[in-house]
Amino acid sequence: MNHHTEPGPAAQPVEPAVTAAVVVDELVRGGVRTFVYCPGSRNGPIGFELTRRADAGDITLHVRLDERSAAFLALGVSKSTGAPAAVVTTSGSAVANLLPAVTEAHYSRVPLVLVTANRPLSVLGTGASQTVEQAELLTSQVRHVQHLQVPERADEMNRVVRAQICHALGIGAGRLAGRPGPVQIDVPLPSGIPPQDRAVRFPAGRDDAQPWFRTAERDRRAAAPHRVDLTRPTVLVAGDGADLTGIPASVPVVAEPTVDLQGRTALHPWVLDHVRPEQVLIAGRPTLHRNVGTLLARPDVTAVLIGDGDDAWVYAAPHIDVLTANPVFEGTVGPEWAQRLTRLDAVLRRTWAEVLDESGHRATGAGVADAVLRALRPGDLLWVGASNPVRDVSLTGSLPAGVRVLSNRGVAGIDGNISSAVGAALANPDRTVVVLVGDLTFAYDAVGLQTGVLEQVPDNLVIVVSNDAGGGIFEVLEQGHPKYRSAPYGNTFERIYGAPQNVDFAALCASYGVDHRTVGPDALGPALTAARAGERPVVLEVPVARTRLRELHAHTRQRVTAGLRTADAPALVG
Repeated sequence: MNHHTEPGPAAQPVEPAVTAAVVVDELVRGGVRTFVYCPGSRNGPIGFELTRRADAGDITLHVRLDERSAAFLALGVSKSTGAPAAVVTTSGSAVANLLPAVTEAHYSRVPLVLVTANRPLSVLGTGASQTVEQAELLTSQVRHVQHLQVPERADEMNRVVRAQICHALGIGAGRLAGRPGPVQIDVPLPSGIPPQDRAVRFPAGRDDAQPWFRTAERDRRAAAPHRVDLTRPTVLVAGDGADLTGIPASVPVVAEPTVDLQGRTALHPWVLDHVRPEQVLIAGRPTLHRNVGTLLARPDVTAVLIGDGDDAWVYAAPHIDVLTANPVFEGTVGPEWAQRLTRLDAVLRRTWAEVLDESGHRATGAGVADAVLRALRPGDLLWVGASNPVRDVSLTGSLPAGVRVLSNRGVAGIDGNISSAVGAALANPDRTVVVLVGDLTFAYDAVGLQTGVLEQVPDNLVIVVSNDAGGGIFEVLEQGHPKYRSAPYGNTFERIYGAPQNVDFAALCASYGVDHRTVGPDALGPALTAARAGERPVVLEVPVARTRLRELHAHTRQRVTAGLRTADAPALVG
Protein backbone atom coordinates (compact mmCIF):
# COMPACT_ATOMS: atom_id res chain seq x y z
CA MET A 1 0.00 0.00 0.00
CA ASN A 2 3.00 2.36 0.26
CA HIS A 3 2.73 3.31 -3.41
CA HIS A 4 -0.62 4.97 -2.60
CA THR A 5 0.82 7.25 0.08
CA GLU A 6 3.39 9.29 -1.79
CA PRO A 7 3.25 13.02 -1.04
CA GLY A 8 1.56 15.03 -3.77
CA PRO A 9 2.80 18.36 -5.12
CA ALA A 10 2.95 20.78 -2.20
CA ALA A 11 1.61 23.80 -4.04
CA GLN A 12 -1.49 22.19 -5.54
CA PRO A 13 -4.93 22.67 -3.93
CA VAL A 14 -6.23 19.62 -2.09
CA GLU A 15 -8.53 17.53 -4.26
CA PRO A 16 -11.65 15.91 -2.75
CA ALA A 17 -10.18 12.47 -3.46
CA VAL A 18 -7.07 13.34 -1.42
CA THR A 19 -9.17 14.56 1.51
CA ALA A 20 -11.23 11.36 1.38
CA ALA A 21 -8.11 9.19 1.21
CA VAL A 22 -6.49 10.85 4.23
CA VAL A 23 -9.71 10.68 6.26
CA VAL A 24 -10.24 6.98 5.56
CA ASP A 25 -6.57 6.14 6.07
CA GLU A 26 -6.41 7.78 9.50
CA LEU A 27 -9.70 6.19 10.59
CA VAL A 28 -8.29 2.78 9.68
CA ARG A 29 -5.08 3.54 11.58
CA GLY A 30 -7.26 4.53 14.55
CA GLY A 31 -8.96 1.13 14.70
CA VAL A 32 -12.01 1.53 12.44
CA ARG A 33 -12.22 -1.61 10.34
CA THR A 34 -15.92 -1.70 9.40
CA PHE A 35 -17.62 1.03 7.37
CA VAL A 36 -21.30 1.26 6.43
CA TYR A 37 -21.72 3.52 3.43
CA CYS A 38 -24.96 5.23 2.35
CA PRO A 39 -24.98 6.20 -1.35
CA GLY A 40 -24.94 9.89 -2.16
CA SER A 41 -23.25 12.46 -4.35
CA ARG A 42 -21.38 14.64 -1.87
CA ASN A 43 -19.80 11.65 -0.11
CA GLY A 44 -18.82 10.01 -3.42
CA PRO A 45 -15.06 10.55 -3.01
CA ILE A 46 -15.20 8.81 0.36
CA GLY A 47 -17.16 5.96 -1.19
CA PHE A 48 -14.57 5.43 -3.91
CA GLU A 49 -11.77 5.35 -1.34
CA LEU A 50 -13.68 2.93 0.87
CA THR A 51 -14.26 0.62 -2.09
CA ARG A 52 -10.55 0.70 -2.94
CA ARG A 53 -9.55 -0.13 0.63
CA ALA A 54 -12.18 -2.89 0.82
CA ASP A 55 -10.92 -4.43 -2.43
CA ALA A 56 -7.41 -4.38 -0.95
CA GLY A 57 -8.65 -6.27 2.12
CA ASP A 58 -7.93 -3.41 4.53
CA ILE A 59 -11.52 -2.91 5.68
CA THR A 60 -15.00 -4.45 5.59
CA LEU A 61 -17.52 -2.36 3.66
CA HIS A 62 -21.31 -2.61 3.70
CA VAL A 63 -23.60 -0.42 1.60
CA ARG A 64 -27.13 0.45 2.71
CA LEU A 65 -29.77 2.81 1.33
CA ASP A 66 -31.45 3.86 4.57
CA GLU A 67 -29.21 6.00 6.80
CA ARG A 68 -31.22 5.18 9.92
CA SER A 69 -30.85 1.46 9.30
CA ALA A 70 -27.19 1.86 8.30
CA ALA A 71 -26.37 3.62 11.56
CA PHE A 72 -28.00 0.86 13.58
CA LEU A 73 -26.09 -1.74 11.56
CA ALA A 74 -22.84 0.02 12.45
CA LEU A 75 -24.03 0.17 16.06
CA GLY A 76 -24.56 -3.60 16.05
CA VAL A 77 -21.03 -4.11 14.73
CA SER A 78 -19.54 -1.84 17.40
CA LYS A 79 -21.62 -3.31 20.21
CA SER A 80 -20.73 -6.90 19.33
CA THR A 81 -17.01 -6.35 18.67
CA GLY A 82 -16.11 -3.50 21.02
CA ALA A 83 -14.30 -1.77 18.15
CA PRO A 84 -15.59 1.46 16.59
CA ALA A 85 -17.49 1.12 13.33
CA ALA A 86 -18.26 4.04 11.03
CA VAL A 87 -21.34 5.05 9.08
CA VAL A 88 -20.76 7.39 6.12
CA THR A 89 -23.49 9.66 4.73
CA THR A 90 -23.98 12.45 2.28
CA SER A 91 -25.12 15.92 3.33
CA GLY A 92 -28.55 17.25 4.25
CA SER A 93 -31.39 15.21 5.74
CA ALA A 94 -29.24 12.08 5.51
CA VAL A 95 -27.45 13.25 8.65
CA ALA A 96 -30.73 13.77 10.53
CA ASN A 97 -31.61 10.12 9.93
CA LEU A 98 -28.66 9.06 12.11
CA LEU A 99 -30.21 10.47 15.30
CA PRO A 100 -32.03 7.35 16.62
CA ALA A 101 -28.91 5.16 16.47
CA VAL A 102 -26.74 7.99 17.79
CA THR A 103 -29.04 8.38 20.79
CA GLU A 104 -28.79 4.65 21.52
CA ALA A 105 -24.99 4.75 21.18
CA HIS A 106 -24.84 7.77 23.46
CA TYR A 107 -26.68 6.13 26.35
CA SER A 108 -25.19 2.68 25.89
CA ARG A 109 -21.61 3.97 25.56
CA VAL A 110 -20.92 2.51 22.14
CA PRO A 111 -18.00 4.06 20.18
CA LEU A 112 -19.80 4.87 16.93
CA VAL A 113 -18.14 7.07 14.28
CA LEU A 114 -20.30 9.26 12.04
CA VAL A 115 -18.58 10.49 8.89
CA THR A 116 -20.89 13.06 7.32
CA ALA A 117 -20.01 14.70 4.02
CA ASN A 118 -20.88 18.40 3.88
CA ARG A 119 -20.79 21.35 1.57
CA PRO A 120 -17.89 23.80 2.05
CA LEU A 121 -18.34 26.43 4.75
CA SER A 122 -18.79 29.12 2.12
CA VAL A 123 -21.99 27.49 0.90
CA LEU A 124 -23.68 27.00 4.27
CA GLY A 125 -26.56 29.37 4.87
CA THR A 126 -27.01 30.20 1.18
CA GLY A 127 -29.97 27.92 0.47
CA ALA A 128 -27.92 25.49 -1.59
CA SER A 129 -29.56 22.15 -2.31
CA GLN A 130 -29.16 19.39 0.30
CA THR A 131 -27.45 21.82 2.66
CA VAL A 132 -28.37 22.19 6.32
CA GLU A 133 -26.56 23.19 9.49
CA GLN A 134 -25.71 19.53 9.99
CA ALA A 135 -22.82 20.06 12.41
CA GLU A 136 -25.46 21.17 14.94
CA LEU A 137 -28.02 18.42 14.33
CA LEU A 138 -26.59 15.81 16.70
CA THR A 139 -24.70 17.89 19.26
CA SER A 140 -26.80 16.87 22.26
CA GLN A 141 -26.18 13.17 21.63
CA VAL A 142 -22.58 12.95 20.45
CA ARG A 143 -19.42 13.21 22.53
CA HIS A 144 -17.76 15.51 20.00
CA VAL A 145 -18.40 17.15 16.64
CA GLN A 146 -15.27 17.62 14.56
CA HIS A 147 -15.94 19.95 11.64
CA LEU A 148 -12.91 18.98 9.64
CA GLN A 149 -10.68 21.89 8.72
CA VAL A 150 -9.20 20.94 5.37
CA PRO A 151 -6.04 22.98 4.57
CA GLU A 152 -5.39 24.50 1.18
CA ARG A 153 -2.10 22.65 0.72
CA ALA A 154 -1.64 18.89 0.56
CA ASP A 155 1.56 19.02 2.59
CA GLU A 156 -0.46 20.33 5.56
CA MET A 157 -3.00 17.48 5.51
CA ASN A 158 -1.26 15.32 8.10
CA ARG A 159 -0.77 17.80 10.89
CA VAL A 160 -4.30 19.19 10.41
CA VAL A 161 -6.66 16.46 9.18
CA ARG A 162 -4.98 13.40 10.70
CA ALA A 163 -4.60 15.14 14.06
CA GLN A 164 -8.28 16.15 14.10
CA ILE A 165 -9.40 12.59 13.36
CA CYS A 166 -7.16 11.19 16.12
CA HIS A 167 -8.64 13.72 18.51
CA ALA A 168 -12.21 12.71 17.61
CA LEU A 169 -11.45 8.97 17.88
CA GLY A 170 -9.78 9.48 21.27
CA ILE A 171 -12.89 11.20 22.59
CA GLY A 172 -15.18 8.53 21.11
CA ALA A 173 -13.17 5.77 22.76
CA GLY A 174 -13.37 7.54 26.14
CA ARG A 175 -9.61 8.01 26.34
CA LEU A 176 -9.54 11.81 26.26
CA ALA A 177 -12.69 12.86 28.09
CA GLY A 178 -15.81 11.32 29.59
CA ARG A 179 -17.10 7.93 28.58
CA PRO A 180 -17.08 6.15 25.19
CA GLY A 181 -19.76 7.09 22.69
CA PRO A 182 -20.56 8.46 19.25
CA VAL A 183 -18.52 11.18 17.55
CA GLN A 184 -19.26 13.06 14.35
CA ILE A 185 -16.58 13.93 11.80
CA ASP A 186 -18.08 16.41 9.35
CA VAL A 187 -16.08 16.48 6.11
CA PRO A 188 -16.55 19.47 3.78
CA LEU A 189 -16.03 18.45 0.17
CA PRO A 190 -16.12 20.98 -2.66
CA SER A 191 -17.24 18.32 -5.10
CA GLY A 192 -18.43 14.76 -5.26
CA ILE A 193 -16.52 14.06 -8.47
CA PRO A 194 -14.79 10.63 -8.43
CA PRO A 195 -10.97 10.56 -8.56
CA GLN A 196 -9.40 10.55 -12.02
CA ASP A 197 -7.05 7.76 -10.97
CA ARG A 198 -8.15 4.88 -8.73
CA ALA A 199 -4.71 4.89 -7.02
CA VAL A 200 -4.99 8.29 -5.30
CA ARG A 201 -1.71 9.85 -4.18
CA PHE A 202 -2.02 11.33 -0.69
CA PRO A 203 0.35 12.43 2.09
CA ALA A 204 1.72 9.48 4.01
CA GLY A 205 0.87 8.98 7.67
CA ARG A 206 3.06 7.56 10.41
CA ASP A 207 5.25 4.56 9.75
CA ASP A 208 4.01 1.02 10.48
CA ALA A 209 0.34 1.98 10.00
CA GLN A 210 0.26 3.83 13.34
CA PRO A 211 -2.19 6.68 14.03
CA TRP A 212 -0.91 10.25 13.82
CA PHE A 213 -0.89 10.41 17.62
CA ARG A 214 -1.94 7.99 20.33
CA THR A 215 -4.20 8.66 23.29
CA ALA A 216 -3.49 6.72 26.47
CA GLU A 217 -6.20 5.25 28.70
CA ARG A 218 -7.22 7.50 31.56
CA ASP A 219 -6.72 6.21 35.11
CA ARG A 220 -10.03 6.37 36.97
CA ARG A 221 -8.73 4.64 40.09
CA ALA A 222 -7.75 7.87 41.83
CA ALA A 223 -11.22 8.39 43.28
CA ALA A 224 -11.59 8.39 47.05
CA PRO A 225 -12.39 4.90 48.40
CA HIS A 226 -15.77 3.99 49.90
CA ARG A 227 -15.97 1.05 52.27
CA VAL A 228 -18.77 -1.43 51.62
CA ASP A 229 -19.66 -3.72 54.53
CA LEU A 230 -20.72 -7.07 53.07
CA THR A 231 -21.77 -8.46 56.44
CA ARG A 232 -24.97 -6.44 55.99
CA PRO A 233 -27.68 -8.22 53.93
CA THR A 234 -26.66 -7.05 50.46
CA VAL A 235 -27.84 -7.51 46.89
CA LEU A 236 -26.04 -6.39 43.75
CA VAL A 237 -28.36 -5.18 40.97
CA ALA A 238 -26.56 -5.18 37.63
CA GLY A 239 -27.98 -3.46 34.58
CA ASP A 240 -26.87 -3.05 31.01
CA GLY A 241 -23.25 -1.96 30.74
CA ALA A 242 -22.31 -3.23 34.20
CA ASP A 243 -18.71 -4.22 34.77
CA LEU A 244 -18.56 -6.68 37.66
CA THR A 245 -14.77 -6.74 37.77
CA GLY A 246 -13.60 -6.14 41.32
CA ILE A 247 -16.95 -6.99 42.93
CA PRO A 248 -16.63 -10.20 44.99
CA ALA A 249 -18.32 -13.14 43.28
CA SER A 250 -19.97 -14.08 46.58
CA VAL A 251 -22.26 -11.01 46.47
CA PRO A 252 -25.77 -12.17 45.39
CA VAL A 253 -26.66 -10.55 42.08
CA VAL A 254 -29.85 -9.80 40.17
CA ALA A 255 -28.72 -9.08 36.60
CA GLU A 256 -30.33 -8.11 33.34
CA PRO A 257 -29.75 -10.57 30.46
CA THR A 258 -27.13 -8.39 28.75
CA VAL A 259 -24.76 -8.37 31.74
CA ASP A 260 -21.56 -10.42 31.60
CA LEU A 261 -21.81 -12.34 34.87
CA GLN A 262 -18.17 -13.47 34.76
CA GLY A 263 -19.08 -16.93 36.01
CA ARG A 264 -21.66 -15.84 38.57
CA THR A 265 -25.19 -17.23 38.80
CA ALA A 266 -27.88 -14.56 38.74
CA LEU A 267 -30.98 -14.58 40.91
CA HIS A 268 -34.47 -14.33 39.44
CA PRO A 269 -35.55 -10.66 39.34
CA TRP A 270 -38.70 -11.37 41.36
CA VAL A 271 -36.46 -12.20 44.32
CA LEU A 272 -36.44 -8.46 45.00
CA ASP A 273 -40.20 -8.60 45.67
CA HIS A 274 -39.75 -10.98 48.59
CA VAL A 275 -36.67 -9.81 50.48
CA ARG A 276 -35.60 -6.66 52.28
CA PRO A 277 -31.85 -6.18 51.96
CA GLU A 278 -30.23 -3.48 54.04
CA GLN A 279 -27.87 -2.55 51.24
CA VAL A 280 -28.23 -2.54 47.44
CA LEU A 281 -25.23 -2.14 45.14
CA ILE A 282 -25.97 -0.79 41.67
CA ALA A 283 -23.77 -1.41 38.62
CA GLY A 284 -24.63 -0.30 35.10
CA ARG A 285 -28.11 1.01 34.27
CA PRO A 286 -30.76 -1.48 35.46
CA THR A 287 -33.86 -0.12 33.72
CA LEU A 288 -35.63 -3.40 32.93
CA HIS A 289 -37.65 -4.21 36.06
CA ARG A 290 -39.79 -1.79 38.03
CA ASN A 291 -39.21 -3.52 41.34
CA VAL A 292 -35.62 -2.21 41.32
CA GLY A 293 -36.83 1.37 41.58
CA THR A 294 -39.36 0.37 44.24
CA LEU A 295 -36.61 -1.24 46.31
CA LEU A 296 -34.26 1.74 45.99
CA ALA A 297 -37.02 4.12 47.12
CA ARG A 298 -37.35 2.38 50.50
CA PRO A 299 -35.95 4.60 53.28
CA ASP A 300 -34.47 1.59 55.11
CA VAL A 301 -32.27 0.59 52.15
CA THR A 302 -28.81 2.03 51.54
CA ALA A 303 -28.26 2.35 47.79
CA VAL A 304 -24.64 2.45 46.57
CA LEU A 305 -24.06 3.28 42.91
CA ILE A 306 -20.74 2.00 41.57
CA GLY A 307 -19.68 3.98 38.50
CA ASP A 308 -16.66 5.21 36.64
CA GLY A 309 -16.76 8.77 37.89
CA ASP A 310 -18.05 10.33 34.69
CA ASP A 311 -21.74 10.89 33.96
CA ALA A 312 -22.96 7.45 35.04
CA TRP A 313 -24.33 9.03 38.19
CA VAL A 314 -27.65 9.96 36.64
CA TYR A 315 -29.21 6.53 37.17
CA ALA A 316 -31.92 6.67 39.87
CA ALA A 317 -30.22 9.75 41.33
CA PRO A 318 -33.07 10.69 43.73
CA HIS A 319 -32.76 7.32 45.50
CA ILE A 320 -28.97 6.89 45.58
CA ASP A 321 -27.26 7.34 48.93
CA VAL A 322 -23.64 6.83 47.90
CA LEU A 323 -21.82 7.39 44.60
CA THR A 324 -18.43 5.73 44.33
CA ALA A 325 -15.91 4.89 41.64
CA ASN A 326 -13.65 3.10 44.12
CA PRO A 327 -15.55 0.68 46.38
CA VAL A 328 -13.52 -1.21 48.99
CA PHE A 329 -15.28 -4.37 50.14
CA GLU A 330 -14.96 -5.51 53.72
CA GLY A 331 -16.28 -8.62 55.45
CA THR A 332 -18.03 -11.55 53.81
CA VAL A 333 -21.59 -12.30 52.79
CA GLY A 334 -23.45 -14.16 55.54
CA PRO A 335 -24.20 -17.81 54.63
CA GLU A 336 -27.78 -17.60 55.93
CA TRP A 337 -28.53 -14.60 53.73
CA ALA A 338 -27.03 -16.23 50.65
CA GLN A 339 -28.86 -19.53 51.25
CA ARG A 340 -32.16 -17.74 51.75
CA LEU A 341 -31.84 -15.97 48.40
CA THR A 342 -30.81 -19.17 46.62
CA ARG A 343 -33.82 -21.09 47.94
CA LEU A 344 -36.19 -18.28 47.03
CA ASP A 345 -34.70 -18.17 43.54
CA ALA A 346 -35.33 -21.91 43.17
CA VAL A 347 -39.02 -21.47 44.05
CA LEU A 348 -39.45 -18.69 41.51
CA ARG A 349 -37.75 -20.53 38.66
CA ARG A 350 -39.57 -23.77 39.39
CA THR A 351 -42.91 -21.95 39.44
CA TRP A 352 -42.30 -20.24 36.10
CA ALA A 353 -41.33 -23.56 34.52
CA GLU A 354 -44.47 -25.26 35.88
CA VAL A 355 -46.76 -22.46 34.72
CA LEU A 356 -45.33 -22.41 31.20
CA ASP A 357 -45.89 -26.15 30.91
CA GLU A 358 -49.60 -25.68 31.59
CA SER A 359 -52.10 -25.68 28.74
CA GLY A 360 -52.30 -22.34 26.94
CA HIS A 361 -49.38 -20.60 28.58
CA ARG A 362 -46.84 -21.93 26.11
CA ALA A 363 -48.56 -19.88 23.37
CA THR A 364 -47.43 -16.57 24.88
CA GLY A 365 -44.39 -14.37 24.46
CA ALA A 366 -42.97 -15.85 27.65
CA GLY A 367 -43.39 -19.35 26.23
CA VAL A 368 -41.58 -18.32 23.05
CA ALA A 369 -38.70 -16.86 25.07
CA ASP A 370 -38.42 -20.06 27.07
CA ALA A 371 -38.35 -22.16 23.89
CA VAL A 372 -35.64 -19.94 22.39
CA LEU A 373 -33.49 -20.22 25.51
CA ARG A 374 -33.80 -24.00 25.46
CA ALA A 375 -32.69 -24.13 21.81
CA LEU A 376 -29.58 -21.99 22.19
CA ARG A 377 -26.12 -23.53 22.07
CA PRO A 378 -22.78 -22.49 23.56
CA GLY A 379 -21.19 -19.88 21.32
CA ASP A 380 -24.50 -18.43 20.13
CA LEU A 381 -25.20 -14.72 20.25
CA LEU A 382 -28.73 -13.80 21.32
CA TRP A 383 -30.06 -10.38 20.29
CA VAL A 384 -33.17 -9.45 22.26
CA GLY A 385 -35.61 -6.73 21.29
CA ALA A 386 -36.96 -4.16 23.68
CA SER A 387 -40.36 -4.19 25.37
CA ASN A 388 -41.58 -7.70 26.32
CA PRO A 389 -38.95 -10.03 24.73
CA VAL A 390 -36.05 -8.91 26.92
CA ARG A 391 -38.28 -9.09 30.00
CA ASP A 392 -39.53 -12.53 29.02
CA VAL A 393 -35.95 -13.76 28.69
CA SER A 394 -35.19 -12.37 32.14
CA LEU A 395 -38.25 -13.96 33.76
CA THR A 396 -38.61 -17.37 32.17
CA GLY A 397 -35.29 -19.13 32.27
CA SER A 398 -31.54 -19.24 32.50
CA LEU A 399 -29.13 -18.67 29.66
CA PRO A 400 -27.02 -21.64 28.61
CA ALA A 401 -23.31 -21.28 29.31
CA GLY A 402 -21.32 -19.60 26.57
CA VAL A 403 -24.22 -17.59 25.14
CA ARG A 404 -23.73 -13.84 24.79
CA VAL A 405 -26.76 -11.53 24.98
CA LEU A 406 -26.98 -8.12 23.32
CA SER A 407 -29.79 -5.59 23.21
CA ASN A 408 -30.22 -1.90 22.54
CA ARG A 409 -30.79 -0.95 26.18
CA GLY A 410 -29.40 2.60 26.04
CA VAL A 411 -32.81 4.09 25.35
CA ALA A 412 -34.59 0.73 24.97
CA GLY A 413 -36.45 1.62 21.80
CA ILE A 414 -38.00 -0.82 19.35
CA ASP A 415 -36.40 0.96 16.40
CA GLY A 416 -33.27 -0.38 14.76
CA ASN A 417 -33.24 -3.82 16.35
CA ILE A 418 -33.18 -5.80 13.09
CA SER A 419 -30.49 -3.56 11.62
CA SER A 420 -28.37 -3.83 14.78
CA ALA A 421 -28.74 -7.60 14.84
CA VAL A 422 -27.72 -7.78 11.17
CA GLY A 423 -24.63 -5.78 12.07
CA ALA A 424 -23.82 -8.20 14.89
CA ALA A 425 -24.28 -11.17 12.54
CA LEU A 426 -22.05 -9.66 9.85
CA ALA A 427 -19.36 -8.91 12.43
CA ASN A 428 -19.52 -12.42 13.93
CA PRO A 429 -19.77 -14.80 10.97
CA ASP A 430 -18.61 -17.80 13.03
CA ARG A 431 -21.47 -17.51 15.52
CA THR A 432 -25.17 -18.16 15.06
CA VAL A 433 -27.03 -14.95 15.88
CA VAL A 434 -30.54 -15.63 17.17
CA VAL A 435 -32.86 -12.63 17.35
CA LEU A 436 -35.99 -12.52 19.52
CA VAL A 437 -38.34 -9.61 18.80
CA GLY A 438 -42.02 -8.78 18.85
CA ASP A 439 -44.11 -8.18 15.76
CA LEU A 440 -44.13 -4.38 16.11
CA THR A 441 -40.36 -4.27 16.53
CA PHE A 442 -39.93 -6.43 13.44
CA ALA A 443 -42.35 -4.40 11.33
CA TYR A 444 -40.76 -1.12 12.46
CA ASP A 445 -37.27 -2.08 11.25
CA ALA A 446 -37.91 -4.66 8.53
CA VAL A 447 -35.86 -2.44 6.21
CA GLY A 448 -32.86 -3.81 8.08
CA LEU A 449 -33.28 -6.96 5.96
CA GLN A 450 -32.74 -5.01 2.76
CA THR A 451 -29.45 -5.99 1.13
CA GLY A 452 -28.08 -4.87 -2.22
CA VAL A 453 -27.29 -7.54 -4.80
CA LEU A 454 -23.55 -6.91 -4.37
CA GLU A 455 -23.62 -6.96 -0.57
CA GLN A 456 -22.77 -9.67 1.95
CA VAL A 457 -25.80 -11.49 3.34
CA PRO A 458 -25.64 -12.78 6.93
CA ASP A 459 -26.32 -16.50 6.55
CA ASN A 460 -25.87 -16.99 10.32
CA LEU A 461 -28.98 -15.00 11.27
CA VAL A 462 -32.20 -16.52 12.64
CA ILE A 463 -34.97 -14.08 13.62
CA VAL A 464 -37.78 -15.27 15.89
CA VAL A 465 -40.84 -13.01 15.74
CA SER A 466 -43.21 -13.45 18.64
CA ASN A 467 -46.36 -12.24 16.89
CA ASP A 468 -49.04 -11.30 19.38
CA ALA A 469 -50.66 -8.81 16.99
CA GLY A 470 -49.69 -5.66 18.82
CA GLY A 471 -47.97 -4.04 21.75
CA GLY A 472 -47.98 -6.77 24.37
CA ILE A 473 -46.04 -4.77 26.97
CA PHE A 474 -49.07 -2.57 27.63
CA GLU A 475 -51.17 -5.59 28.57
CA VAL A 476 -49.21 -5.94 31.82
CA LEU A 477 -48.87 -2.21 32.58
CA GLU A 478 -51.43 0.05 34.22
CA GLN A 479 -53.01 0.86 30.88
CA GLY A 480 -53.90 -2.80 30.41
CA HIS A 481 -56.16 -3.02 33.46
CA PRO A 482 -59.64 -4.32 32.52
CA LYS A 483 -61.28 -1.08 33.65
CA TYR A 484 -59.53 0.72 30.79
CA ARG A 485 -60.72 -1.81 28.23
CA SER A 486 -64.42 -0.98 28.52
CA ALA A 487 -66.67 2.12 28.46
CA PRO A 488 -65.98 5.00 28.22
CA TYR A 489 -62.71 4.03 26.55
CA GLY A 490 -64.11 1.50 24.09
CA ASN A 491 -61.50 0.58 21.49
CA THR A 492 -59.06 3.29 22.57
CA PHE A 493 -56.68 0.83 24.22
CA GLU A 494 -56.50 -1.37 21.15
CA ARG A 495 -55.97 1.58 18.83
CA ILE A 496 -53.23 3.47 20.70
CA TYR A 497 -51.58 0.70 22.77
CA GLY A 498 -52.35 -2.63 21.10
CA ALA A 499 -51.81 -1.07 17.66
CA PRO A 500 -52.22 -4.31 15.65
CA GLN A 501 -50.79 -4.14 12.11
CA ASN A 502 -52.04 -5.65 8.89
CA VAL A 503 -48.63 -6.87 7.71
CA ASP A 504 -48.08 -10.09 5.80
CA PHE A 505 -44.70 -11.07 7.23
CA ALA A 506 -44.26 -13.92 4.74
CA ALA A 507 -44.71 -11.57 1.79
CA LEU A 508 -42.51 -8.94 3.45
CA CYS A 509 -39.68 -11.44 3.93
CA ALA A 510 -40.06 -12.70 0.37
CA SER A 511 -39.61 -9.16 -0.93
CA TYR A 512 -36.23 -9.02 0.83
CA GLY A 513 -35.16 -12.51 -0.24
CA VAL A 514 -35.39 -13.88 3.30
CA ASP A 515 -36.79 -17.30 4.20
CA HIS A 516 -39.96 -17.23 6.30
CA ARG A 517 -41.69 -19.99 8.23
CA THR A 518 -44.70 -19.90 10.52
CA VAL A 519 -44.32 -22.32 13.43
CA GLY A 520 -46.23 -23.07 16.60
CA PRO A 521 -44.66 -22.57 20.04
CA ASP A 522 -44.13 -26.31 20.54
CA ALA A 523 -42.34 -26.64 17.19
CA LEU A 524 -40.11 -23.60 17.66
CA GLY A 525 -37.16 -25.46 19.14
CA PRO A 526 -36.79 -27.95 16.25
CA ALA A 527 -37.46 -25.19 13.72
CA LEU A 528 -34.71 -23.04 15.21
CA THR A 529 -32.31 -25.98 15.12
CA ALA A 530 -33.15 -26.62 11.45
CA ALA A 531 -32.76 -22.92 10.60
CA ARG A 532 -29.11 -23.03 11.62
CA ALA A 533 -28.33 -24.94 8.43
CA GLY A 534 -29.77 -22.21 6.19
CA GLU A 535 -27.65 -20.28 3.72
CA ARG A 536 -29.49 -17.01 4.13
CA PRO A 537 -31.40 -15.25 6.94
CA VAL A 538 -34.44 -17.08 8.28
CA VAL A 539 -37.47 -15.57 10.00
CA LEU A 540 -39.53 -17.85 12.25
CA GLU A 541 -42.92 -16.29 12.96
CA VAL A 542 -44.64 -17.66 16.06
CA PRO A 543 -48.31 -16.63 16.50
CA VAL A 544 -49.09 -16.18 20.21
CA ALA A 545 -51.83 -14.66 22.34
CA ARG A 546 -51.43 -11.12 23.62
CA THR A 547 -54.53 -10.96 25.79
CA ARG A 548 -53.29 -13.77 28.06
CA LEU A 549 -50.23 -11.88 29.29
CA ARG A 550 -51.86 -10.11 32.21
CA GLU A 551 -53.48 -13.36 33.32
CA LEU A 552 -50.15 -15.21 32.96
CA HIS A 553 -48.27 -12.81 35.22
CA ALA A 554 -51.05 -12.69 37.79
CA HIS A 555 -51.40 -16.47 37.82
CA THR A 556 -47.65 -16.97 38.20
CA ARG A 557 -47.48 -14.57 41.14
CA GLN A 558 -50.33 -16.43 42.82
CA ARG A 559 -48.51 -19.71 42.34
CA VAL A 560 -45.32 -18.19 43.77
CA THR A 561 -47.22 -17.05 46.85
CA ALA A 562 -48.67 -20.52 47.25
CA GLY A 563 -45.25 -22.07 46.82
CA LEU A 564 -43.84 -19.89 49.56
CA ARG A 565 -46.51 -21.10 52.01
CA THR A 566 -44.57 -24.24 52.61
CA ALA A 567 -42.98 -25.34 55.83
CA ASP A 568 -39.82 -23.36 55.14
CA ALA A 569 -41.58 -20.25 53.85
CA PRO A 570 -40.90 -18.16 56.97
CA ALA A 571 -37.20 -18.61 56.35
CA LEU A 572 -37.52 -17.29 52.81
CA VAL A 573 -39.73 -14.21 53.00
CA GLY A 574 -38.95 -11.06 54.91
